[in-house]
Amino acid sequence: MSLADTHKGWENEHLATFLLSRIAFLGAPLRVGDDIGTDLFCTLFERQTNAKGARMLLPRSSIAVQVKSSAAQFDVTARLEYLTRLEVPYYVGVVNQEVLTLTLYSARFLPLMLSYRGARYRHALKPVSELTGGYREGNEEDGFVLLCPEVMTLRATDTVDEAASRARVLHDDAAAALAAIASRLNKEYIFEAPGGAVEIFTGKDSAESFRHSFYKRLAEALLNLAWLLERGQGVSENEIEAYLGMCDALEASATLPGFVILAKDKLNAIRNVVAP
Repeated sequence: MSLADTHKGWENEHLATFLLSRIAFLGAPLRVGDDIGTDLFCTLFERQTNAKGARMLLPRSSIAVQVKSSAAQFDVTARLEYLTRLEVPYYVGVVNQEVLTLTLYSARFLPLMLSYRGARYRHALKPVSELTGGYREGNEEDGFVLLCPEVMTLRATDTVDEAASRARVLHDDAAAALAAIASRLNKEYIFEAPGGAVEIFTGKDSAESFRHSFYKRLAEALLNLAWLLERGQGVSENEIEAYLGMCDALEASATLPGFVILAKDKLNAIRNVVAP
């Protein structure tokens, strides 16, 4: 890479820093050795005015941004270990110096693709204007490509209100990305996919954790049924029996966790109190 190319990259990062600073608190790697795939770490903020009329910047979601000069596809195979361990939403930021803009493309489906096919294969990221179908392309032989849809564009000419509006769009996308990251960290591997679909991945980690995950959901359902009954809201007896029947069937072949037993007992106690 020539000195001119290096300087152009430096210019792009500084323009991206300026534009993002209008919607986020920023940090960056201190040394070249710290740069392992992210140019900027950002904590989005929300502008508010308190009761005394003072303006405040309230921190929201944190994100990581890799700055690029074009929306061309790029290989991330060498950075997969870093991306696999990253616990904040990841974005590709494409700078246009001519019009002083930064367009952010979301890698929000990265946890899905890594759960589908992990670090044993080649991976690339490809910024796209929108998703018209799935979120990935490729195969095991040629490698996999994660499609990163455009989220929004920051402009140097944006007013404070316009920048705040774009920040809200970015925050909503980051929240969806965090949900996918949390599912993978919790080894639950149940993800929201484009178009309202749900993808479920099985495997070694999932096989070790799915029972405990189910028990938590079962206890949650039992306690919610109890809550509804306590407040006189309509709950059919058939639904109650269905959930309690799951407990009985599971107890016949396994030892239920204590929190499930407590939830079951609470539902039975409340049902007996409110029974006509």
